[in-house]
Amino acid sequence: MYSILIIDDDMFSLRMAEKVLSEKYSCSIAKSGMQAITLLKKGIVPNLILLDIKMPEMDGYETLQAIREIDHCQNLPIIFLTGINDVTSEIKGLQQGAVDFITKPFVKEILLARVERHILLSINTKEADEAGLSQDAEKIKANLTETEWEIALYISKGLSNREIAEKMNYSYGYVKNMVAKIFEKCNVANRRDLRSLLQG
Repeated sequence: MYSILIIDDDMFSLRMAEKVLSEKYSCSIAKSGMQAITLLKKGIVPNLILLDIKMPEMDGYETLQAIREIDHCQNLPIIFLTGINDVTSEIKGLQQGAVDFITKPFVKEILLARVERHILLSINTKEADEAGLSQDAEKIKANLTETEWEIALYISKGLSNREIAEKMNYSYGYVKNMVAKIFEKCNVANRRDLRSLLQG
């Protein structure tokens, strides 16, 4: 289950967000920026952070900057969830590295949709980065089925059809046919060309 850290000094807002999100995610809460920083520095790192702006001692902008200074949190998706709804504040938040800006009171369906989108985007980007893939890899992934994408990743790592079949518990013939489909969809002639496309 993916995890979310909600940072807000308003207990009502914290509980509302937690109630909505806990239907799908594991939620943790922090009542201040400092409390959140302490949790993150201990290695308790969620898949996404929801962050209020107007908080005493350390506001949302300062908290975001402090989070970005923690080694394992530099690419963590952070969404501002705030009662502030002016364009200047939204632009400032996005310029400082937030991935989205949602105003309170929030619409349940919108909150869930945006949170899911940014978590999946972050996970996919991390997988691509770990595999040493190019920026074009996301476009390629969108054109393939999940199984085809998994096989394409194995090809990018240099595995043969037989090795892929053993790893995925498929027959050699099935993998061979799937590889041919991948080549056709990606408009490449061979494994070398596909690796070049994926790895840039």
